[in-house]
Amino acid sequence: MILEIVGVTCMSGLLTYTKFGNGTSEASKIQRIANTCGLTVQEGGKTHTIHLLRRKRHDWGMEYVYRVPLGLSFEDFKKKQQYIEDGLNHKRGILDLTIDDLKSLRIRSDILEQIKKLMHGKKHRKEILLNYDGTLKISIYKEPLAESVPFDESTLDGCDGWKICMGESREGVIHHDFDKIPHLVVAGTTRYGKSVFLKNVITTLIHTQPDSVRITLIDLKGGLAFNRFKDAKQVVEVAKDVNESLTELRKIHTDMVKRQKYFLAKGYEDIKEARMKQRDFIIIDEAAELASQGEPDNAVKKLKVECEHIIAEIARIGGGLGFFLTLCTQYPTADTLPRQVKQNCDAKLCFKLQTDTASRVVLDEGGAEDLPFIKGRGIYQTDRKHIVQTPFIQNDFIDKTIKPHIIIKARKEVQDAEQTTRTDRDDSLVIEDAGLPNNVTNRNVTPFRRRT
Repeated sequence: MILEIVGVTCMSGLLTYTKFGNGTSEASKIQRIANTCGLTVQEGGKTHTIHLLRRKRHDWGMEYVYRVPLGLSFEDFKKKQQYIEDGLNHKRGILDLTIDDLKSLRIRSDILEQIKKLMHGKKHRKEILLNYDGTLKISIYKEPLAESVPFDESTLDGCDGWKICMGESREGVIHHDFDKIPHLVVAGTTRYGKSVFLKNVITTLIHTQPDSVRITLIDLKGGLAFNRFKDAKQVVEVAKDVNESLTELRKIHTDMVKRQKYFLAKGYEDIKEARMKQRDFIIIDEAAELASQGEPDNAVKKLKVECEHIIAEIARIGGGLGFFLTLCTQYPTADTLPRQVKQNCDAKLCFKLQTDTASRVVLDEGGAEDLPFIKGRGIYQTDRKHIVQTPFIQNDFIDKTIKPHIIIKARKEVQDAEQTTRTDRDDSLVIEDAGLPNNVTNRNVTPFRRRT
């Protein structure tokens, strides 16, 4: 009887403290961290800092809303986000337990052991998210973002039109729509998710748009990453070096110029108005290998300069013509990510990078260097920024998905004049929706035959 009374008293105290004390303690800690980090303003001999307006408990954790003193910006707080998160994880104790956790306890003599077990299961890091809408919102999540997300049938089911899955975020599953934002830059340190993400994109496009997509793959790491896609009917070519890359880029440029002339003649503003179903994707893995800056061989440098010019042209005018660029690099610098390409790529996916400088080259702000050492964890940025865990796709799943689209292609022979022009290609298709003549676009093909 005495044990029950003591147990009820302890649990009542813990529940009360967790319900009313936990929020106050966390909010106070945020306040102290802000003051220590210099997120204050001096005015009239007084120090002004953030002021708690309200807090709200959610299923996922707590949200705190603060008024920011005049003179501080949201950017000031984003720069200190890591300090706030580290500070909130500085000490662990009963405060890590929620009301639901404590309600699960049973009034028994081993109540302390039950609490210890609960605490043992709470050994994870609190993660925060900052937002600003006139007030500073700090969301503190009681569970970390998943470290692994599988790419499966449900992932494909969620991708309609020209959408691909970017991954899971705190706001839910995030998709990228290439018909709205045609060009994408992908960056990040090797082995942190770039090649896997590109496989996600290619597999999704082949599955969801088997009769409308044409994909040119430029794999400057020897072609191994994309080798399993080479016989898919939607894949035009897998270029593996600078010479092969330039050959394919020239063909793409020829097609793009012809399509542009046709649109001008017909008065079409873009591919949507022309009602063309076809989309041409150019996916480049390790663009640094095409950078001309620092190339010692003048002959090779000349080839790379031409590659750079065509890539910039695709980024500049290709989107409206249905030519979509995805450019990937693990060494983001001004040379590997030219300004014209970056300015015309309104979407970026950035995995872990080593330095703030590299992050700023891609995102125009730091943050990628602070990502955890988790494969597939990245920052997806458009007009908003999301922390995402990109899906991991198994090679077996890729093979199963693209198997219906594999065809026997003729062996590639040595090409001569065809390497610089496509005017005589025999794989043209009339796009009936647009009334497009055969000599306007040479990459619209059915049944995706390849000339040898």
